[in-house]
Amino acid sequence: MTTPRLAALALLALLALLRPAAAEVMGGYFGIDSAAGMRLDFAPARKGLDARLTWPDGAVFEFEATPLETGAEAIVDAPGGKALYVVTAEPLGLVFTMIPLGEDDLPQPAGTVAYLFLRDGVTAPPRPARYVPPPDGPGGTIDPRAFVESYSFWPSKNVAWGYEMVRGRYRTLIRLHPVVQADILWKLCRANAAPAALAEALRGQAVSCDDVLAAFGRMLRPGGSIEPFNAFRRDVEAQKAALVEAIHCSLDYRRNDPDCRRAGARVALAAASLETVKTVLDRY
Repeated sequence: MTTPRLAALALLALLALLRPAAAEVMGGYFGIDSAAGMRLDFAPARKGLDARLTWPDGAVFEFEATPLETGAEAIVDAPGGKALYVVTAEPLGLVFTMIPLGEDDLPQPAGTVAYLFLRDGVTAPPRPARYVPPPDGPGGTIDPRAFVESYSFWPSKNVAWGYEMVRGRYRTLIRLHPVVQADILWKLCRANAAPAALAEALRGQAVSCDDVLAAFGRMLRPGGSIEPFNAFRRDVEAQKAALVEAIHCSLDYRRNDPDCRRAGARVALAAASLETVKTVLDRY
């Protein structure tokens, strides 16, 4: 039988799996999806971080947070009761998880909520019509079009699982679209998961994970211009559209129509080009 304590430990273990290897959360963030209208701001303090959470109605809650390699955390006496706040850095922003604490400060999984925030200045990718929720573990298969259209909204660990779930021929097709491949590799390199899939994704791209993480670190340097990163995001979305079209045609639905002939020609040119993730990242 699962006890409340075991359930709480399982929840905390899951949160740990979702955390990236290193993080910098200083600055401001705006909420999306269920967090629309919310803000989070972090500033340096003498003993950690001064944090400010603003709700959609304008109510403000301030608290002190402890920096972690993975983001930050705090135990707070919030208006709704004592809680553990866990801030998990992600490529475009962060996940802010609020875990109620009960007797003896035990986490209460049933009351846990998580909100998504994007860093100020980051352009949010459009929510696709074919969006699917992130896989909750490795194994199985996934529609490659749904993966390509959805992964931008998933935590890094789930992207690694999802990429591994894409069948091999479609991972090959993704690798022929190096702007999208660079975006996916960024998540894979942060995730510390699916090592075989990561090794395959790096093959022939002339980069290591250290190179990929350093390139995005430059694009998202605190205090620097966010425009190179937003330019990269625009190029990712443009190439995603071409990639989804190529996948769709490869599924044999419309192989002989004009759109598919054009998609096939684009893929043939990509296969013959010298474009790699390295040459892509060197542009930004």
